[in-house]
Parts: sequence; C-alpha cells; structure tokens
Amino acid sequence: MKTSYIKTRISFILIIVSLFVLPFTVNARETRMDLFGADNDTIKVSLLTCSPGKRIYELYGHTGIRVNIPARRFDAVYHYGVFSFNTPHFTYRFVKGETDYSIGIMPYYDFVSMYAERGSEVRELPLNLTAEETQRLFKALNINALPSNAVYRYSFLYDNCATRPRDIIARNVDGYLVYSPQAVFPTYRDMIHYSTRSYPWMTFGIDLLLGKEVDCRVDFVATPFLPTATETLLAEASVEEPGGALRPLATGEPKVVLKSSVVPTEPSIFTTLLTPWVVNLVLLLAVLCVTVVELRRGKHCKILDTLLFAIFGTTGVLIYFLLLFSEHPAVSSNYNALWLHPFWYVAAAAIWINKAGKFLYYYHFINFALVLGLILAFAFIPQKINTACIPLMVILLVRSFAYIAVEKGAFRKAPAIKTDE
Repeated sequence: MKTSYIKTRISFILIIVSLFVLPFTVNARETRMDLFGADNDTIKVSLLTCSPGKRIYELYGHTGIRVNIPARRFDAVYHYGVFSFNTPHFTYRFVKGETDYSIGIMPYYDFVSMYAERGSEVRELPLNLTAEETQRLFKALNINALPSNAVYRYSFLYDNCATRPRDIIARNVDGYLVYSPQAVFPTYRDMIHYSTRSYPWMTFGIDLLLGKEVDCRVDFVATPFLPTATETLLAEASVEEPGGALRPLATGEPKVVLKSSVVPTEPSIFTTLLTPWVVNLVLLLAVLCVTVVELRRGKHCKILDTLLFAIFGTTGVLIYFLLLFSEHPAVSSNYNALWLHPFWYVAAAAIWINKAGKFLYYYHFINFALVLGLILAFAFIPQKINTACIPLMVILLVRSFAYIAVEKGAFRKAPAIKTDE
C-alpha cells in the first residue's frame, strides 16, 4: 500500500532514537523492565487487519503489527508492503516481478486515520505473548526496519504484507506455532476470486494470467496471502512451548477498532450486464453470423481474422512475457498459453500473403485440434479455466474450421449447369 514517505521517516527516526537513548533495565525491586523502561505487562502487541478498499492495490486489504507502550506514550504500527508508484519503471518492474517493497512504521492513530479516510474497517487481534517473546518480537521489528533491512522483493502469493507479520511472529515465540486443524483454506484462485468478486473483468484478466499454481489448496504450510486469512490463522493458533505446553497465541477474538464507512456503490453495467461471459458470448454469435456468410460465399473474411488474431496475439504476448521472463509465481505454468500465444500475429499477417495458404492451412488444422483437445480436457487439467474463455476458444475453433472449409471449398455452391434444349 502507498504510505506517506515523510510520516514513515519521522516515525522511524523517533523509534530508533528511543531504542538507543532510553534506559534498558531496572532491577532494584526484581522487576524486569523492557527497552523503554516500562513493565513488560504494559507492552501490548496486536495484529491489525484492514478491510479492502476500492483501488486495485487495496482490494486484498492490509495487515500491521501494533506495539503499544502506554507508559512511554509509544503506539506504533509496523506494516509491510510500502511502495511508491513514482519508483522508476514501476509498472514494468511489477510485471516482471522485480518490485521491491519495504516495511513502514506509523503512529497508530495516523495509521487508523489513513484507513478511516478510505472507509475501511480495522480489526485488532491482541496477542498472548510472554515478556521475552514481546521483547524479541519488538527488537526483530526494529532491526527489520533499519534501512539496510527494510526493503524486500515482493511476491504476490508468498512474501507480502500478510505473510511477513505471521512469519516474524512465528520466529520470535518460545517454541512453535501450532495451527488449528480447521485452518485449511480454499485455493489461491478461490481466495483471489473472493477479493475481486465485485470486479468480473479484473477476475477474468487475473485468470488469464495465472496458471495452475494458484489452484493448489492453501494451508498453514503455504501461508495464506490474504490479510483476513492470516487473521483467521493466527486467531486459532497456539504456541507449543519447549516443555510441550500449549497456550493460545491470541487473547480473545478480533475486535473492531474502526468501523467501515464505505457506502456500497451502485452496480455498474460492466458488473451486471457487460460481464466477460456476456460480451464474449455476443462476440461469438457475431463471429458465427459472419462465418456463415463467409462459407456460403467461399471467401475468407480477412479483416475479421486480422482483428481477432491481433487481439489474441496481444494477449498471448503478455502471457508469454510473464511465462518466460517474470519472477512472479504462478505465471510459468499457464495452460492458457496453449491457445493464447504470439503466433496469432503470424496468422493475422499471413492471411494477406497469397503464398501463405499452405502454411495457414496446417496452422489452423493444428490450432483446431489443440483448442478442441484443451476444451475436452477441462475436467482433467490441473488448472481452472475461467468459463468466459469458452466463447473465445470456440471463436478460434470456428475461424480455423472456416479457413479449412473455404480452402477445401466444402460449402461453396456448385455453379448451375446449363443444358441445350
């Protein structure tokens, strides 16, 4: 998420100064004191979960770790996923999976105010940590926030604002985190669909680009990448101490500290009527009508094929760029690459070349067999194909069939034979 650079830097400087200037230990009455000179019992650590916003990068929500020391009037939120759109070549680097994010530190009330402005709900899950665990976690967070450690390579599924808080908490408890047997989540794709459920075109685009890896079921071994899933996971987790004893990681249920003020938006035509399925189906019907006329005339509709194949080819370029060059997970095993590929550019150009007839004949023959086989194998392949892709795949079948049929003259009307009386 995007955070004010000035606020982050000021908060960071104050925290570092506090770490090294304030007293460390007071043992006059055998009372253990923390780095700030406050009793450990007064240090409160909790997990903050923010509901999604309306912008694309806000659709999945956000997570933070709150450290509250009332005795020192210290109340800050450590949160991962800070980035700036002003970073040079941000879009290109994001597509390549080479985006660097960082940890941010904000005063608690500034953090909550920021989410109040966008209308999000903020929930707080108090953590049941011992004094030693609190100290260790607090130290780890501040070490992580040092300039030399703050930046990390973002991974949409495996290293983001929701996975890092869970990981740093797990590393700093005495023993191990034990997760509830019920803490088994749907597939990554199902979780993505839930987050983008109000944006069918975004869901469709994501499904085109992400491969079979997101169809794996998510459990506590593969950390849920959504903030709400991380909240559920930690709320039901326990700490197994070295002696074997179990204690709940959280104290109670998450509490709402900021109610959502988002006013439900009226559904737009693109979310109710002009969905990918409807638009693609209408396009298929239009292509079928043109194809029927084309078969009766026995001539190729070159303009139609050029437009269609250029669109398919452009989508294929993006898919193959991700497949071959991107560091993002789940883009290198995409079955959509079998029918959406850059070779459609070749077909779009070759149809205007008279001597390319034989090449196109075999090209469409192979494409017809490949796409038909993929449709028939939907139930057996490990990747879930978006149903809105079916009309597009049928369009490719129809156009390949039409090209072969026209070349063979299968539907061409035979000329009338005149006889002398």
